[in-house]
Amino acid sequence: MSTSEDFHGGAEFAKVPRAPGLYAWYYKPVIADPAAIARALSSFLGRPGEIHADVVTRYGLRLSARSPLAAQYGSERKSPQEVVEEAVAVAEGFVSDFFTSDAVQHFTRPIYIGIARNLHERIYDGHYSTLDELWDSGSRVSRYLTAHPGAGVDDVAGALNLKHSFALEARVRGIAARDLLVRVYAVQNLPADLGRDEDDAPSRRALERLLQLIADPIFGRR
Repeated sequence: MSTSEDFHGGAEFAKVPRAPGLYAWYYKPVIADPAAIARALSSFLGRPGEIHADVVTRYGLRLSARSPLAAQYGSERKSPQEVVEEAVAVAEGFVSDFFTSDAVQHFTRPIYIGIARNLHERIYDGHYSTLDELWDSGSRVSRYLTAHPGAGVDDVAGALNLKHSFALEARVRGIAARDLLVRVYAVQNLPADLGRDEDDAPSRRALERLLQLIADPIFGRR
């Protein structure tokens, strides 16, 4: 029988079972700090992606354009930051209580979702350990962020020639491991050809795409 468990912050991730299954990360801060919560939420929602246009005209002339997208809400076309700040201003106590409660993993989108043949190795040895290293003040990412405050994930990845990953996304957005919760769902019927957790086997890619379409994680695969 499949079961789900939640693990919240730091040392708790060492308790993740060594079993195959699904996992989803959520933002759940330890301290109910409205300003910090607002910054994190604005970071999650502020950069929805880029638009790429490629137009072919006569004689084979190709016109290309690439531009970042800006999210705007409602008829007033408010930015995500304005929406978050307004909510905090009118209901600071509710926002703080909500994001530090168990309501988070029931009423919010996960920030990342994936499949693992070994949940412990993927979550603790992989995601958590890498994030812990990136938070070290001497890491390349920390040094770059100190020199370039406000840099986005794409900026850091491009400048340092790094692959996009959960740990990089969380570090650049200022999310510490203590403020993360992972929900795991152990299963026994994953495809035999799923491959290693660092591989990109067709069956893994197909299942992850399905999960991403359904769950719409904030740090979705690019």
